[in-house]
Amino acid sequence: MRVLILAGIAPSTVFSHVPLGTALRNAGHEVMMTASLDELVETIVGVGLPAVRVTDPALSPREIIARDSRLLQIPEDPIAREQQSGHWYARLEAVTLDALRAFTEDWRPDVIIGGVASYAAPLLAKRLGVPYVNHAWDIHDPRLLHLGAAEELQPELAELGLDTLPEPDMLIDITPPSLRPPDAPSAQMMRWIPGNSQCCLQPWMYKRGKDTRIGVTIGTGVATYNQYDFLQAIVENVSTLDAEVVVPVTEDVVPVLRERLGDDVLTGWVPLDVLAPTCDVLVHQSGGSTMMTALSAGVPQVLIPDPNLYRANEMARSIVEAGAGIVLSPEEATSDTIAKSCQEIVSNPAYAAAARTLAAEIAALPLPSEVARRVEWLVHESPRGRHD
Repeated sequence: MRVLILAGIAPSTVFSHVPLGTALRNAGHEVMMTASLDELVETIVGVGLPAVRVTDPALSPREIIARDSRLLQIPEDPIAREQQSGHWYARLEAVTLDALRAFTEDWRPDVIIGGVASYAAPLLAKRLGVPYVNHAWDIHDPRLLHLGAAEELQPELAELGLDTLPEPDMLIDITPPSLRPPDAPSAQMMRWIPGNSQCCLQPWMYKRGKDTRIGVTIGTGVATYNQYDFLQAIVENVSTLDAEVVVPVTEDVVPVLRERLGDDVLTGWVPLDVLAPTCDVLVHQSGGSTMMTALSAGVPQVLIPDPNLYRANEMARSIVEAGAGIVLSPEEATSDTIAKSCQEIVSNPAYAAAARTLAAEIAALPLPSEVARRVEWLVHESPRGRHD
């Protein structure tokens, strides 16, 4: 069986496809992966999967979006912005369709697996007449994204005789069952397993040096947005809790942070799936992959979502409602308040208990190897599968 995976728009979305993609390869199937951004080719290869380039290296996402003045409008309302994001993702995907069609003339897949916003996947599957599998990346409900994408892709849909996005033949969801909304569509559930890049580990990465360990990550924008002062203030306040503080960052940021934070704070490029199980609390800005890593490790979270990102706030809200974290707005998230929130979580065992409950739900879901067999069934035995 030939499997084509369309991985999407970021390293984290590539990582989300690694467990199932690897399971399919281990089951003896041919697997190829593409991404919407050219720089992700190296990320795909780095996690051990074959990559196919379907984007123009000279054309940046900003240039693609700038071709249409409609797409340059950024709504203030978070819900409208979420729907506009669907337009952006759909346009980035649409420009890959010609290259994808050319590739599939040489290497015809039996099934196409696409991430939440990999909107080229259903269009290509429809054109080829092969099953389409939609693979969730996190616990985010993508319905608003899909509305925006369907509006943006009307010309492409019309070519296929459609006026809305094709429904998937299989929806893979990785949300802990208790966090799924009551009106969520039926899905093939799958255990979420980290698929991120790895490194040669140092002892501090996988073992704690104090009774309490707190991980603090504010994403990859520390240098870009000059957040050194903010991060330093967080670390200094959290350190007063007599806790070991670990700050996972990219290597280019490490020299500045070590100079500013001193030797008592552990910082460097450390895989989050290695670090998370050693922590009592993880402080972060509500990225979906970071949330899922903490959830699967049973670690309570202090979440600081961008108020303009509807999906980040909705995901953070669900974790708080489950009792597994505390959410702070950027205005509330002073370094002192973050430290107090960490202290609240460390002092109150209910947070850790709730986080462990969610981790147990995740661990009980079908493994990627089991879901790989369901994909085989979809292709070879299901009435929706292709029979030559």
